[in-house]
Amino acid sequence: MAERAQLSFVPGDLVPASGLFAVWLPRLDGPGDGVAAPEAGIRGVGKPDTVVSEADDAALAQATRALDLPAGAPGVLAGVALGAGVEVQPRARPARMVALLPAVRRLAAMPPGPDWPAWSRPSASVLAWSVAAKLALELVAAGRLLPVFRPGDHPSTGLASWRVAAPSDTRLGQLAAALPLAAHAVRRPSGPLWRPGELLGAFLDAVADACAREGRRPELDPRRRGPRRPWQEMWADALAGSDPTVDRLRVPADEIAAEVQEWAGPLLGGDHEAVARLAVRLEPPVVGDDGRDDVVARLSATEASWRLSYLLQSTVDPAARIEAAEVWAGQGAGVELAGRRLPDPEVTLVRGLASAARLYVPIDRSLSEARPVGLDLRASEVASLLGQGADALAAGGIGVEVPPELRNSGDRRLRLRVRIGRGTELAPRVDGADPLGLTSVADLRYEVALGEDTLSADEFAEIVALKQPLVRWRGNWIRVDLDEVDRMAELAGQTASLELTEALAAALSGQHQAGELGWVDAVADGALGELIERLRHSEEPGDARIEHIEGDLRPYQRRGVAWLQRLTELGMGGVLADEMGLGKTLMAIALLTSREQDRPHLVVCPTSVVGNWERELARFAPEVPVVRHHGPERPVTRRAFKPGFVTVTSYALLRRDIGMLQDIDWDVVVFDEAQQIKNAASKGARAARSLTARARIAMTGTPIENRLAELWAIVDVTNPGLLGSQRAFNERFAVPVERWHDEHAASRLRRLVAPFVLRRRKADPEVSVDLPPKQELTVSCSLTREQASLYQAAIDQAFSGKGLGNTAFERRGRILALLTALKQICNHPAQYLRDANGPEGDRRLPGRSGKLARSTEILGEIVDNDERALVFTQFREMGDLLVRHLGGELGLPEVPFLHGGLPLPKRDEMVQRFQTDEDAPPILLVSLRAGGTGLNLTRASHVLHFDRWWNPAVEDQATDRVHRIGQTRAVTVHTLVTAGTIEERIAVLLDRKRALADAVVEAGETWITELDDDELRELVSLSTDDLADEDDETPTVAPGRPTLTAIPGGRA
Repeated sequence: MAERAQLSFVPGDLVPASGLFAVWLPRLDGPGDGVAAPEAGIRGVGKPDTVVSEADDAALAQATRALDLPAGAPGVLAGVALGAGVEVQPRARPARMVALLPAVRRLAAMPPGPDWPAWSRPSASVLAWSVAAKLALELVAAGRLLPVFRPGDHPSTGLASWRVAAPSDTRLGQLAAALPLAAHAVRRPSGPLWRPGELLGAFLDAVADACAREGRRPELDPRRRGPRRPWQEMWADALAGSDPTVDRLRVPADEIAAEVQEWAGPLLGGDHEAVARLAVRLEPPVVGDDGRDDVVARLSATEASWRLSYLLQSTVDPAARIEAAEVWAGQGAGVELAGRRLPDPEVTLVRGLASAARLYVPIDRSLSEARPVGLDLRASEVASLLGQGADALAAGGIGVEVPPELRNSGDRRLRLRVRIGRGTELAPRVDGADPLGLTSVADLRYEVALGEDTLSADEFAEIVALKQPLVRWRGNWIRVDLDEVDRMAELAGQTASLELTEALAAALSGQHQAGELGWVDAVADGALGELIERLRHSEEPGDARIEHIEGDLRPYQRRGVAWLQRLTELGMGGVLADEMGLGKTLMAIALLTSREQDRPHLVVCPTSVVGNWERELARFAPEVPVVRHHGPERPVTRRAFKPGFVTVTSYALLRRDIGMLQDIDWDVVVFDEAQQIKNAASKGARAARSLTARARIAMTGTPIENRLAELWAIVDVTNPGLLGSQRAFNERFAVPVERWHDEHAASRLRRLVAPFVLRRRKADPEVSVDLPPKQELTVSCSLTREQASLYQAAIDQAFSGKGLGNTAFERRGRILALLTALKQICNHPAQYLRDANGPEGDRRLPGRSGKLARSTEILGEIVDNDERALVFTQFREMGDLLVRHLGGELGLPEVPFLHGGLPLPKRDEMVQRFQTDEDAPPILLVSLRAGGTGLNLTRASHVLHFDRWWNPAVEDQATDRVHRIGQTRAVTVHTLVTAGTIEERIAVLLDRKRALADAVVEAGETWITELDDDELRELVSLSTDDLADEDDETPTVAPGRPTLTAIPGGRA
């Protein structure tokens, strides 16, 4: 295995934001005195006399690229030797010094260690800093920033910076305890090694300072500068500007620092290296209920005292703790917590109480005691603790324990909720009636609940009359927000009406927006409640009605059909989002044949799949009449669309003939490859929404979580109005989830759409599809000298002159043009130069492209072994070149090429011939756009991706044309990647994305256009180490690389 790079953080000298990450390799050790060898090389970051050799820097640059970090600059790390032994020896190391925020962005995007393939998993130090980066950004995003001030070199100067408030849990302590030595093998300027907790604290502060300054306001108008301004104003300007210096102060800097520390100190938390921290535990009073539950008993209970007990809690293991009474009983003896020694527990306890008293005032009463162990609290003080007090203590790094029922998320809180549908009744189904079979509006009634119990008006009035924040009720303590109770009283008992779709959405998500009270719980009653129960259990195993189907369905397919039948019987639609190759077409056909045949059915699919639908219908449901609505001979009158007939049309003709198709009363409309309508504003989506049908089913093999706008577009076709208007959907879900990562909004959305989306994967236990194995190989190809020259020239041209443009629109267009050019050059110079035309053009193809040479070898072996292969390319021009080249090189009479320019009958003929004709050519070229979805080509056992779409979901769909139900042979996927180019770098990114538990990657190349110039140049730069030798007559792979590199687990 190649040597794994290590990562260390080097704090800044004056400003936290100036910290850097150092990428280093253990084998590259400099002299022990901390100065690099004075050989010829590259001058590094840091001391003026430090020099890094060119060979070392080249190795470090490669290691930095492998981590997907910015290139950085050569430098020297003042580190330590990591060899065995008791003493830690100083050791200067050549390193690559990477700017803080760009590195943090990349580190935070890294998958956790277990999600990496073993062959490419980074070192423990890299993974540790990845965890730290995620924690730092989480704290910054939560607004846990505090401004600080420290004196400068002169009494009238100081430095302003930002720090992170200590996290309220023990994650920082746990990370510090687990931080590997390589991650903090950094010496301070004064010599000692940074301790893990201290270095992590410095890192969090550096990220906070850098993030705060990155969004700084414009520099202060020079006319406003001057020595007579208040220090607070000068401090604020230094916090917001690029210069942290505060000078010409009229108040001594040390006095300002003391004042700021007094204010911010408690929130900054304690020592990150601490073994223990103070924790407080709230204990309810012991009350004898003696069986009574009347007003007198409740009033008596509210007057009882609560107890706040003190204890020390381990910073690593929250379950390890010691009571304050035990600390004082120890008479100064040390204690052990979670395997770590705490020598002075009394000091830790007293310091913690002093900080806690400034955050929660009642604790101040304990400071007058010689050995405080706890505090008695009144009900009002407990209410203050349960409100802002607990949050303040937690923000100050103090543990807070309260009874579960009294937490903010506890179920013993008095709260408002709505009951929907009490007066709604099921209506008889008639044509033209609401498809749900319900009345068009639903009743809504506000009520007050305690847990799952509904309080009567008298019971609620009784609680309101007590005017107490804590009430003993039916043997349990409950919290009462007195301000909130007044607002509840205004709404409790009121009624209203809701549109049916809005009522359904509220009942499914379990939430309804109630004015100033925000989102409140919602429960369904009556017929609406019955409907909700049926929807929530629609995925449970049941007996599917399989009628007029020839062939057996697998158990999971029968469950899918039953799910479709339950939804459509309710007059609702759904999204069948099973992974490609699980037989969605068969399930849809089984649904259509089980329906009452009193209306026609419609299937809308891509043009390339029309023939496949006809064949599948003829195979599985030969008795069903099929109408082919495609081509010049397609029917143009409504008489052709008879009850029980299945009409198959394309999205293109749906748009063109929508005037006729929307006038027909369809029974079920099936949208195959429904990603075609994911753009709500497109003509196709508008046409789909205009169709009249009892039920609509969308089928797609790609996950629908790419962008929430796409989810809205598809669901609004299958179940119009369920997600509200697009504007309301954006306000309630898209913006909170995508921009603010609001988990509550995401949870509401999941509950709302769950009954209408069925997603299974081949790896799911319930599926257990007995598919043959699939081996995925990355084939690394070299550039020829001609390709390298063209590649570099394209980059130089893009960044020369006016560069990438002045406007965002112009820049985006030029970047996409550059990416297309680089892809074409990596494929073949003839595709880029278009110089292989004419009768002599075939002679200009060999010897100019590493990809062409390597694919010829691979396909030659496949043909010699009497096997079959699909070859995918996204370029029509490259496909034409491959047709000409492969026919001659492999001795094939023809190489068919399925692309979008062919008429539909010709495409169908190609597919049918490849699947069934023994004499058909063994290779089928396929345009990724025209044939990457919907086709069944299981006769092939090899898939070769000649170029990349740069979207794993699209490429996996193409591969699943072969690796699907019906395949009996092992499948091998060959993905060609040109070494040393943008293709190789993006291949690494895509494999990492696949490791993220099927995380969805943003489609295509749009994310690349958002990179800045330096990041873009780094991504597209050419590594000349991977060029083919000039003497090679047929370039294949880069020197020193295996011909085929298997990547176990490379794709999910």
